[in-house]
Amino acid sequence: MPSPRRQEPGLTRRGLLAGAAAAGAAGVMGSVSPAASARSARRAVRASVGAAEVIIVGAGLAGLTAANAVQSAGRSVLVLEARDRVGGRNLDIPLAAGSVLEMGGQWAGPGQTRVLALAQSLGISTFESYGEGNNLYYQSGQLQTYTGPLPPVSPAALSEILAIIARLNQLASGVQANTPWKAAGASTYDVQTVTSWIEANAQTSQARQLLELAIRAVYGEDSGQVSLLDLLAAINGVGGDINTLTGSAQSLRFTGGPQQMSTALAARLAQPVRLGTPVLGVGRGQQVVVHTASGDFTAAQVILATPKAVTARIIFSPELPPAYSQYLQRQPNGATVKVQAVYPAPFWREAGLSGYVVSDTGPIDVVYDNSPPGGIPGVLVGFAEGNNGRALFSLAAAQRRKAALGSLANYFGSRALAVSGYADMVWASEAYTLGAYGSFNPPGVITSLGAAVREPVGNIHFAGADYSPQWPGYMEGAIRSGTAAAKRVLAEL
Repeated sequence: MPSPRRQEPGLTRRGLLAGAAAAGAAGVMGSVSPAASARSARRAVRASVGAAEVIIVGAGLAGLTAANAVQSAGRSVLVLEARDRVGGRNLDIPLAAGSVLEMGGQWAGPGQTRVLALAQSLGISTFESYGEGNNLYYQSGQLQTYTGPLPPVSPAALSEILAIIARLNQLASGVQANTPWKAAGASTYDVQTVTSWIEANAQTSQARQLLELAIRAVYGEDSGQVSLLDLLAAINGVGGDINTLTGSAQSLRFTGGPQQMSTALAARLAQPVRLGTPVLGVGRGQQVVVHTASGDFTAAQVILATPKAVTARIIFSPELPPAYSQYLQRQPNGATVKVQAVYPAPFWREAGLSGYVVSDTGPIDVVYDNSPPGGIPGVLVGFAEGNNGRALFSLAAAQRRKAALGSLANYFGSRALAVSGYADMVWASEAYTLGAYGSFNPPGVITSLGAAVREPVGNIHFAGADYSPQWPGYMEGAIRSGTAAAKRVLAEL
């Protein structure tokens, strides 16, 4: 039986907003004049507790991938991590012998070559997400079963859905994921929300509801908050087919959970990861001084491998391009609560059900069978996203559990209430994450600021799943971003 929801070290949201210098994993980048830089450097020498050619802030997949690449090139590297663990947005808690509940990122699929290669190199096997049997569609209180990729809808709605999928893929083919602001029509796409575009192109309520639900599942946020240009760039970044984002990207899981990849990468480092070390400030100069509560660390190059929502809490120096500050401040994270309900056995399979649910009723509107490879115990994983997720933020743990299990009972009957274990994760309350699954661009951000933040700021570099043009928000994107950041750093050493 899983343990209760794990609370990570940190402050309340109010405390974080009021005191970013104390809470941010990336900390405060203070204003540094030449004289102040000299004084800071002298203080750093006196208070120095460590040095390396490269310091990396954040021990998730991006940071640890970068660290291993830097070390493999023969350079010294030190990783600082605010949490008491490695893994970032991968967090697994024990379930049964050899199996876990994946409370953070968990899926992979075709085309995600880097993460699958890493797992294979570490001896971590994959298995297919369970999908045998009938799916469930819950609409306006009515439950229907179906097979295939789409719920049962009217012929008119089906025609619209297929036409819109084709049109989105066509538009995405003209948007390069790494430079979406250069696309023909970029300014037109960027001022529209995904919802406004869908409603202009779909007349049936069923088509609108299902398309908006699919986008909410991709971003963990309501489609009315997301720029159409962001979606087109994301589609291009996974190979050009929106079906990859909404389907096959969730087809594979990792035996024993994905957090073990970060654990293995951390174990390869000559200098152990410094856990429990929140960064309080970064002083720019010929040598970067990274300030922490336990002392100062110096390096020639620094990689901030933290989520954008955390990096956005940085107070930027006037010497830095203000576009960076604006860009990060205007990129929120999705609002998602992830729920795992554990049962002695996957009882829904007895009824010929796959465990997959699509619902127009919250708070849990998407559900999957998340049982371990052998099927015992049975696990259902559900998501409350966007406004549905925010509705659960302020609830006490017992109330949140009651609401989540109530949704599952709507879909699977009263047996869904008889759990042998339960866990949920409100990533927005984690001080060093502040949301899930990753960041997104509201209307106007990409075309106004995207081109201004392509390069590092001097010897400070950025990495993370949110920064990758390919597979943004996925473990694949984190690895690609970490690799790219390491390459840039090594070119500067």
